[in-house]
Parts: sequence; C-alpha cells; structure tokens
Amino acid sequence: MADNERGLVSAGFSLLWRRQEVLWWVFAVNFICGALGTVPAALTMNRALHHSLAGERLTKGFDLGMSLELVERIRLAFGSRTGSYLSLMRSTTGSYAFLFLLFMLFVSGGILETYRQDSKLTAGDFFAASGAFFWRFVRLMLLSIIPFVVAGAIYQGLDKLSDYLGDKAIAGQVGIFSGWAALVVFLLLALAVRLWFDLAQVRAVAQNERGMWRNLWESYGVTRRNLGTLFWMYFRISLVAVIALLIAFLIWTKLPPTATPATFILLEFIILSQLAARLWQLASATAWYKRYAEVVPADSVAYTTPEPEGVIEVVETPAIPEPNLSPLPEPETPPTGA
Repeated sequence: MADNERGLVSAGFSLLWRRQEVLWWVFAVNFICGALGTVPAALTMNRALHHSLAGERLTKGFDLGMSLELVERIRLAFGSRTGSYLSLMRSTTGSYAFLFLLFMLFVSGGILETYRQDSKLTAGDFFAASGAFFWRFVRLMLLSIIPFVVAGAIYQGLDKLSDYLGDKAIAGQVGIFSGWAALVVFLLLALAVRLWFDLAQVRAVAQNERGMWRNLWESYGVTRRNLGTLFWMYFRISLVAVIALLIAFLIWTKLPPTATPATFILLEFIILSQLAARLWQLASATAWYKRYAEVVPADSVAYTTPEPEGVIEVVETPAIPEPNLSPLPEPETPPTGA
C-alpha cells in the first residue's frame, strides 16, 4: 500500500481523508446534540432579555453596571425559579453532552473497523461492528478511570509543590512557572494514557479480542516498547489541534459582539477541528498497528513463505537412463582337429 511509504502522521491523515464520511457523520450528530441542548435555553433567555437596554449596551462592549442590571432582569423574569431554571439548563446541556459521549463510545468499533479495512462499510456492517465492541469498550473506559485518577493525583501533588515553592521563593514567578510545569506534566501523562487505551481499542478490533484485561496488558507492552514513536505521533497531532484552537480563539477575540453568524461558524470550525484531530489520532494508531503489530491468523489468508536470503537452491536433475545395449556375440572357436 502507498501508506507504507509515508510517515505515520501523514498516513493517518490520508486514511482520515479517504474515510472522511465518518468525520462528517460524527460532526452532524454533535451539531444536533448541541442544538437540542442549547437552543431551548437560548430562546427562553431571548424572550426575557429582548429589547433590553442592558443587552443592547453589552453588544458594544463589556459594562459592569449593565451586566448587573442584566442579572437582575433575569431574576425578575424568572422570580424564585431562577436557580432551578439554571440548574435545569445545566442538566439539559449535560445530558446531551453525555448522549454524544455515549454515541461516540458506541460507534468507536465501527469507526476502527472502517479504518482497519480502509473501505466504506455498509450501514449493517458498521453498526454490527459497533454493537460487537460496545460493551468491550465500556469495560475499557471504566478501566481507564484508574490511570487517569493516578495522573490527576500526580498533578495535585505537583500543584501543591508549586504553591509551596511559590510561597518560599523570593521571586513571584517561581510559583507561576512551577504551576504551568505541573499542568504540562499532567497533560503529557493524560496523553500517554489516552494513547495506551486507544491502542487497546485498535488491538481489540484487529484481533477480535474479548478479554479486556488481557488485551489491556498486551497493549501496555506494545505501547511501552514503542512509546517514543507512538507518543511523538500523538503529540504532533495534539499540537496541531491546539494551534487550530488558539488561532480560532484569537480570531474570536477580534470579532465584534454583533457578528453572530461569523461567531457561529467559527465555533463550529473549532468543534470540527477537534473532532478531526481525535479521529486523526485513531486513524494514525490504526495505520501504525497494521504496519508493525498486526498478526493475521494463518488460516484467514493465502500466503507463501519466502525463500530465506543467502540460500542457494539446488535443483535436482533427472537421471539419464542408461542405453539398452545388447551384449556382443562371443567369437566362434575353430573346430578341434582342424
């Protein structure tokens, strides 16, 4: 395949591009969940704040007095129901966010199978693969909580250490820089854990593995032996996602508050770029596994064993049959007494 001649990051991007229907489908589901979670709250807030002088002033810039008046207007609009209403909005948005997370967990098997075969699956095959690996991936997700908690505990310890250093140090920047360093360590640890469990998902699909404990342990060994290559691959993709996020944020800060369509498009671009980066990581992990680690059962493919190098093949020539020669006649002896 052409991907064997490319780097892992470019091979993963090429696979993502060839199977881009997966990305657009995931983005469409995310858009629907986001709309269902935010539009009702936005319409209600619009009815409460429509033609508000405070809202009009805030479209031209931040104003503390108008912000306080806006909060007071919301309280008067909803009365004693303000707290319960805000809690309802948060729960509604969180419910749709959890629904999208559950959706991604369900279709992960179909996505990885699409990347593994590098072909467009039918709807039946896609959802069959999704359903076959759903509960296995649920177990993997629950198991991933343990290393993520460990990474969080390490971050908490480093953060307390940075506070201690900041209190003891004369320069005030010591605590700030040490806090940033603790955050960087946590993000790198979280990325390594994410890589480990992504490779476990890829291996489960490639080998049709059912035991997730065994699969997780085998994936840990593969990840540990190839940590440099795999981590550098994931780090570059994550760096691209962070750069795209920062550029979009800088553009957003330059947009006027009244540029609602441009802001909407920019926010959707941010979501699309982050989803693309996530699927890019999965595609790159699949490309790496297919290239270096996948073991295909011998009875599933027809293959020939290559001749070992440096061995001279000896060709046995057929034996030449000896000619069938009749014996020579014996010479006649003269008669006795001649």
